[in-house]
Amino acid sequence: MKQDLNFSYLLLFFMLLFFGCGEDNSAQKSTIVIQEEMQTPKIITKAIEKKTAKNIVKKTIPHEYHFSFKNLKNEENKLEVKENIYNFKNIDQPIVIVNIMATWCPPCRGQLPHLSKLQHKFKENIFVISMLVHDDISLEKLEKFTITEKIRHYLSVSQDENLKFTNMLMPKLGLSEDFPMPITVVFLKGKYFTHYEGMIPEEMIESDIKQLLKKIKR
Repeated sequence: MKQDLNFSYLLLFFMLLFFGCGEDNSAQKSTIVIQEEMQTPKIITKAIEKKTAKNIVKKTIPHEYHFSFKNLKNEENKLEVKENIYNFKNIDQPIVIVNIMATWCPPCRGQLPHLSKLQHKFKENIFVISMLVHDDISLEKLEKFTITEKIRHYLSVSQDENLKFTNMLMPKLGLSEDFPMPITVVFLKGKYFTHYEGMIPEEMIESDIKQLLKKIKR
């Protein structure tokens, strides 16, 4: 009887020991799960914060462009575009007229002598740049072309640079890649003023120039 009683006490001891360890293990596992659940959102939050920070940096960095144009005499004109300010480095005149054209385009050819006249008439205040794009004319033929078409203003023959500038500018003007030539853009002190699509009468451009000259004198 005494042996049975001792055996019962021993069995009860082992049962308590077993269930006690089970509860400790369960509590330990629960603690690990809770810690993991608490840590996971922090990791995700940090990742989101990093991604958001990168996006903010990308949005705040202004686009900046640099172009270098050369004419048949190898005279260079540099342009820097930043935050929609067009800084023509080698030009002192406050008004810059950029004309995007090709020699095979009849309206382009028709407008060239008129631009040269405006350049001569307002030479102290305007500088005209014609930019050749999508044209396979040779330099020899181009020299003859400038004579026959009476071009007396700056003609950029750097077609790669001209095209890069055009591809940057067209979306800003709301135009597609298949824009109608010529495109003539007027800038006042580095800021966009207006643009014309196709051949425009000389008188219309001159009227806008006079309007800008009044602004400059104020």
